[in-house]
Amino acid sequence: MTYGRFLRIARPGIGRMRRKLGLLFWTLICCGALSASAAKVTIDDLMRLRSISDVRISPDGKRIAYVVSTPSLEDAEHVPVLYVVAAAGGAPLRLTYKTKIFNRPLPAPWLRWSPDGSLLSFVGFVDGVPQVMAMAATGGEPWAITTYKEGVTKYEWSPDGSQIAFLASDPTPPEEEQRKKEKSYVIEVDRNQRLPRVWVQSARGGTPKAISPPGQTVVDFGWAPDGRTIAYSASNARGFYAPYKSNLYLIPATGGDPRTLVARPGMNRALQFSPDGKWVAFISTGGYDGMVAAEDLHIVAADGRLETIRNLTGAREAWVGQFAWAPDSRSIFFIPYEQTAGTGDLMFEQPINRVFVDSSRIAPVTPPRTVNYSPSLSSDGRYLAYKSVESRTMGDVYLTDLTDGRASRLTEINSELRSLELGELRAVHWKSFDGKEIWGLLLTPPGYKPGQRIPLVVYCHGGPIGGFTYGIFPQFMHIPGQVDPYPSEAMASAGMAILFPMPRGGSGYGTAGFRSIIKSWGEADYKDIMAGVDAMIAQGLADPERLGVMGASYGGYMTSWIVTQTSRFKAASTGASVNDLVQEYYLSDAGDFIVEYFGLPWETGELLAAHSPITYVKNVETPLLIQHGENDHRVPLSQAQAFSKALKGLKKTVEFEIFPRGGHVNFEPPLEREYMRRNLEWFLRWLKPGSVN
Repeated sequence: MTYGRFLRIARPGIGRMRRKLGLLFWTLICCGALSASAAKVTIDDLMRLRSISDVRISPDGKRIAYVVSTPSLEDAEHVPVLYVVAAAGGAPLRLTYKTKIFNRPLPAPWLRWSPDGSLLSFVGFVDGVPQVMAMAATGGEPWAITTYKEGVTKYEWSPDGSQIAFLASDPTPPEEEQRKKEKSYVIEVDRNQRLPRVWVQSARGGTPKAISPPGQTVVDFGWAPDGRTIAYSASNARGFYAPYKSNLYLIPATGGDPRTLVARPGMNRALQFSPDGKWVAFISTGGYDGMVAAEDLHIVAADGRLETIRNLTGAREAWVGQFAWAPDSRSIFFIPYEQTAGTGDLMFEQPINRVFVDSSRIAPVTPPRTVNYSPSLSSDGRYLAYKSVESRTMGDVYLTDLTDGRASRLTEINSELRSLELGELRAVHWKSFDGKEIWGLLLTPPGYKPGQRIPLVVYCHGGPIGGFTYGIFPQFMHIPGQVDPYPSEAMASAGMAILFPMPRGGSGYGTAGFRSIIKSWGEADYKDIMAGVDAMIAQGLADPERLGVMGASYGGYMTSWIVTQTSRFKAASTGASVNDLVQEYYLSDAGDFIVEYFGLPWETGELLAAHSPITYVKNVETPLLIQHGENDHRVPLSQAQAFSKALKGLKKTVEFEIFPRGGHVNFEPPLEREYMRRNLEWFLRWLKPGSVN
């Protein structure tokens, strides 16, 4: 999950997971040996944790490549390293040393095997520019396949391995280069943008050829199995909105005029041909022209007959993030990045499901209470490799044998977690003001005994469409979790409970739940959260005199809103927060989403003001920490500046911090650590865990 779809920083299996006997035996011994001396979690502990950024199985199913990302305080970046591990298990082999895998702003290796399995490829830096690089599958020095001046970040091998296709913009015109040198270059808004196109070149190198027409923003693409055709998703929109207004096209791999495959309102993207070439699968809002919608998995006949379009996941109202065809073309494995309609405690999972093309029947592949990413299949369809996150982990590489459902964990990239005293993370639920059942996750301190009243901090998620999953960083298990400004695990170790509520408007209650807060941010969603707080007090857990609230992006909006509506909280921290909805429309790079929720400012100005925290700023009594990145384009810095200015003018208790070079999130580990450190310090100061009231 992310900070949410709009305000985003960019979720019963066949059987229980069965680890290799030796690894399980070793884990049990180590846990027993270390449990007596387990240490409390610190921010430095969190900053040492590693993440898996990509997983890819070889065509023969014998090897799995994956990338491990490690935060580096010294280099101020997340450092990715490529490994390969045998499907049979054993010690992983490190493959990259001097070669730097693409990591701007976070690792995005785009791992691929050549069709014959002899080469392993990824995106790496060559003289500071991202290029497609390849290396022998057995190891050795990587070499660059592309040398494109503008850089490459997304590519695919042709089915016969002789070519690659990639996305890149047109080269910078010489006159533009000259104007930049002369300091006379001016950005002409919506005019001099160079948009991504599809390019094709030989896998041996050479000059690439652009095959998609200029003027379209190409979002995704995929090869037909015969290698003669490329399908791509493109939009006439720019930037943030391009995927939400996209159609599908077919074009010869040698170039020519594109032919429309699917043209309808809304999102139509992330396409893949079936291995037999008969179908194209893609992610779509099903003709809904807007962003407050499910993004289901659809198929269409490769010849483009519109009557063949089918929604395979409509019954689930899924927000599909990744999918992969089974080699026999009879089923598709998919992962819902948001459990759009996953009810109850299912909303915190992110399973790998299998949907059958003929019947749309959906069967789970992974066990409950796991969060999964990056699925890929061996060419015979027997083995599925992926990243799997259990409740108290950062995720590891798993391999499932689909013939019997047996799964094996092949890595343990954060063995130090076994020596740390982690809190308990579990699903909870309560009744809201209107009787609706609302769910959330509750993290309690290590050793917590029911009946003890302790400080409770409410963590509001981003979005509005968004939510939490199991894992050490419950909002950020899909990327390096250190982008999370709130060190919930360290806060639990310090004696605080953390409530992660899932109010209506976010995931878990279907598209009707998404749309239930249209024209009403801060109404029912706010009441859902406060009902959760009351439930935690009624259970004897939360000390009503030591309540805190925090959140960023839409979670920042909700935090700012909460402290303008009630004085029950003794401390609050709001990050990347929307405080003025009118200004969000005008100044955000994604401001048009405000229209879908509220309408145009010149038509609904009073409604927007009525749901803006800054309108009620004089009501704030809670000490507030405001944090914001100086280069945030999703929620501009002016939102924080205005709120801080008003609070200071009213003589309220407020501290305001601007993070240099930070965007909607901070990607530099030193800033990430400082963000977490300040939040931990803030709540320790005001909530005083460990003291007795």
